[in-house]
Order: sequence, then structure tokens, then C-alpha cells
Amino acid sequence: MKTVASFFGIFSATIFVTSCASTSTFNPRSSYPPDPWVKGYSNPDDCIGGEKLAAIDFDLPTYPKSAFRNGQQGWSIIRLDVDADGHTQNVKIERSVPSGMFDTASRKAVDAWRFRPPQTPLSDCRVLLRYRAGQASLGG
Repeated sequence: MKTVASFFGIFSATIFVTSCASTSTFNPRSSYPPDPWVKGYSNPDDCIGGEKLAAIDFDLPTYPKSAFRNGQQGWSIIRLDVDADGHTQNVKIERSVPSGMFDTASRKAVDAWRFRPPQTPLSDCRVLLRYRAGQASLGG
């Protein structure tokens, strides 16, 4: 009986490793939703990505595996503050389409971003992250 259990354990592990190593291409099953007008979510005194933000450590999010596998595309508007040392604070998803699909990946990436320390801390900055054709990019 022990031999059978060991075999199934090895077999299960082999299937898991093989499925994780898949190099499939992105097969869109949803249209990319039109980009939002990010300034429409902000007030005149808020900072919008690129206008006041100068990144020094900036990695784009990893495309969520489930979204990639299901051919999902979309975007997230992220609201954040930047403290006097250039670290992100209070990272929140302002809106995302489809709702919730890219929130975790977006928040995780933005939490790790670092900016050139501003003269005064920045609040209510907004950044658009696009998830399109299996790749994440920064919106304009």
C-alpha cells in the first residue's frame, strides 16, 4: 500500500510541475475595456501619475495567472500617497474593470514602488495600470 501511495504522490507532483511550466500564449476571451479618463476621478489639486511622480524603483505588476488563463483583459485605477521619503502609502484601488480581477496584482506592485522624495508629501495620486493582451503596462 505504501508503494501505491508513493506513486500517486510522485504522479501528482509531476502533473503540478508540468502544469505550472506551461508557456501558453495569451488567448483573449474578453475585449479590452476602453481606458477611463483618470482625471475624471480626481480633484484639481490631486497628483496624476507622470505629472508629479518621478519613479526610482518601479516594477509593473505580474499578469494574474487566472486572468491570463481565462483571457481576461482590463485595467485598474490606483490611488496612492507618497511620503517625504518617496515610499507609497495608503494604496487603494479606486476602480477596476472587471471588478476585482486585477486588484491584488495592482496593489502588490504599487506597494513596492519608490519615488524620488517629493518636496512635500503627495496625496491622492492616481495611476492607471492596463492589463492587455497578457501584459501589464502603465496608462497615460
